[in-house]
Amino acid sequence: MKTLLFTFILLASSIYGQELNYAWKAGGIYSFNANIADDITTSVMGMNIKEKYITTIDFSLAIQSVDAAGTATGNIYLFNYTVKDSKGMTVATIANVPKNTVQSAITVDKKGNFTFLKKVYLLTTPTSNMLVYGSADEGGMNAGAEMNGEKIDVYAEFDPKTGKLKAGYTVATMKTTKKVTPQANEESDELEVFPYDLLSLLALPDGKVAAGNTYSCKAGMYGVDIKVVSMAAGLAKINQTIATDKSADMFSGSANGQTEEGSFDMGMSGMEDQMEMTPEDQAMMGMTKGMAPEMNGNLTSSFNYTAGMFVSVGGKITTVIDMMGTKITVDSVVSLTKKP
Repeated sequence: MKTLLFTFILLASSIYGQELNYAWKAGGIYSFNANIADDITTSVMGMNIKEKYITTIDFSLAIQSVDAAGTATGNIYLFNYTVKDSKGMTVATIANVPKNTVQSAITVDKKGNFTFLKKVYLLTTPTSNMLVYGSADEGGMNAGAEMNGEKIDVYAEFDPKTGKLKAGYTVATMKTTKKVTPQANEESDELEVFPYDLLSLLALPDGKVAAGNTYSCKAGMYGVDIKVVSMAAGLAKINQTIATDKSADMFSGSANGQTEEGSFDMGMSGMEDQMEMTPEDQAMMGMTKGMAPEMNGNLTSSFNYTAGMFVSVGGKITTVIDMMGTKITVDSVVSLTKKP
């Protein structure tokens, strides 16, 4: 869901002014800290079930090479990963992981767009929480393999009650994965270990930016308003407001903005009014809208355009899923900061 949100943010990024590009350097190591607090409320049959997860992550991006277009190839390395629930119990933790242990191969272009061949996930099961290196395909890791009892690549397994490494695993032996058959069921879940969604927020606008520029983009029910808050002392600050309008035509779209070169306004008319829909089609359309996630939030990012490097991004995002008599509300406070 957050991935969908960030996709719209990137689609909405075409402003004019100062060019923003990353200056990746071969051999460079860039370290980051991420903190994510998710307050989850599940409402079903008049009851509210509340849970909270607090995730702390420390990781580094190691660049091996940079091509002529500014695209870098390298790896992301995990050094600290801790997830706690609302009771303060540790769901899983990896502290002070040796260098070059848990990693995810990447490429990243000069605009900060990442590509992953594989991703690291935490797979929760009744008997074991597994740190997995699996497919980066949209929709998560090899979900079919999990449910069909096929073997998957696992860095480590944790006791789901204590969060500690299970017998047979040590931090020192986590440089390679083991083939494990997970005992997953319908209640199993996948939690991303690296903040992949937040890394999407490192992406920069195409073209140039200037203080005061604004840009709005709508795609169906989802909209993003972007404003360049300031461009001073080599630092660009950009604010992004995300909103959902379930009354909007699912097939409509628009983009408009105000820059120093003038204003622009583009639109794509919707199809719902043009389509001859039967009552059944209309009911299905309404059901589809109702089941779609609702996302609202505000994020502010900073980029040092003199050094060609990301500084920070943070804010709040609320995601609501309401279907089949169950409503899940996730209030997330997120931050991602580059370390000095």
